[in-house]
Amino acid sequence: MKISIIGSGYVGLVTGACLAELGNQVICMDKNITKISQLANGEIPFYEPQLQDLVKNNIASKNLHFTNQFKDACKNRVIFVCVDTPDNEGKPDLKNFNSCIRSILKYGKTNTLIVTKSTIPLGTNSKVETKLARHNLKHKANFKLASNPEFLKEGSAVQDFFKPDRIIIGTNDNSSENILRKIYAPLSRNKNKIIKMSLSSAELTKYAANAFLATKISFINEISQLSEKTNSNIHDIRKGIGSDPRIGSNFIYAGIGFGGSCFPKDLKALKYSKQKFNLQEGIIEKTISNNEIQLNKFYKKIINSDVTSAKNHRIAIWGLTFKPETDDLRESVSLKLINKLASKVHSLHLYDPMADYKEVANLLKASKNIFYYDDKYKAAKACHSIVLATEWKEFWELNASLIKGMTIFDGRNIYDHSYYMKYKINVVGIGL
Repeated sequence: MKISIIGSGYVGLVTGACLAELGNQVICMDKNITKISQLANGEIPFYEPQLQDLVKNNIASKNLHFTNQFKDACKNRVIFVCVDTPDNEGKPDLKNFNSCIRSILKYGKTNTLIVTKSTIPLGTNSKVETKLARHNLKHKANFKLASNPEFLKEGSAVQDFFKPDRIIIGTNDNSSENILRKIYAPLSRNKNKIIKMSLSSAELTKYAANAFLATKISFINEISQLSEKTNSNIHDIRKGIGSDPRIGSNFIYAGIGFGGSCFPKDLKALKYSKQKFNLQEGIIEKTISNNEIQLNKFYKKIINSDVTSAKNHRIAIWGLTFKPETDDLRESVSLKLINKLASKVHSLHLYDPMADYKEVANLLKASKNIFYYDDKYKAAKACHSIVLATEWKEFWELNASLIKGMTIFDGRNIYDHSYYMKYKINVVGIGL
């Protein structure tokens, strides 16, 4: 099938490359000329496992093409809209999304299926559907609309695409549903992964999924605070509740909170929608505030520790990206912690295996006492303590002899306290 992707960022590029791998003829479009030029040469502007090889292979097989022109992208009759909808004080900014819809109506064939994959505010698809109906009546066209929200996790997006938990198709039109079922048939052969629902339900399902996962994280973090006060062990508690299939073991690991491009933005969008409909505050708002509280509590642990006086404290920060296996720094809890610590301590010594340090420096408020390293042990060498902020795999197993006598503030609860105690390494975790 011939398919176009508008917006060649994270979601658009993964979707386009994976659809091409399934044998479709795919055009990925983006207004950023530099980005398109790089992509056409197989250069990926961000890190995502397996994606670069996928892009290069499908360029070589001529299944994947790139353009910066709407006219080129709109020659196909199936168009996925994957443009960004950045946060604008809680309300997603639809400037790029609305511009994209206008361009499709201007350049697209009259019987085009528009598939919204961007995360858009509740009620947006309904507005677009009304707009299409007016356009169809005026121009004797047959533009149709469907919603196909994405559930890709950064760091495992390619695998998530090919082995999805579910494929949601939101549409009120049978022919649109059939087209999307045909596109996703290779991923739904052994087990039917497709869930059909209305446009509005598809919108809310996307937000609800992310909000629920974020809520699980905030919940276990709140329990970790009680765990510390009662001399309990959060690891035991996690196992105890996670063994209940109604609860499950995923997303109940205590830590310093969640970040990234999805959870914070989607929670704010839901909060905005609730205010719009005059709904009372509840779990959504508490999830947001609990996330901030958890980071502040961890920050105070570091500042109030007896490692050394705060003004003389040299700290190595291991991990800057918001999660492992990505170079994404958006809403990174690590960077928020660094901004809190920078003015309170002697110096911060940063290391991350994938982060762009120039981008990090631009995002940080202070820089005079912040230093960057290409090795975690070099970062820790002149320091009194280490803060583990992002649980990259290389941080899990340590050469204890190189950090003997230090304190590790374990923001992700990955270290065995009793093991490192043998090396006179003090591990300060969460909920322990």
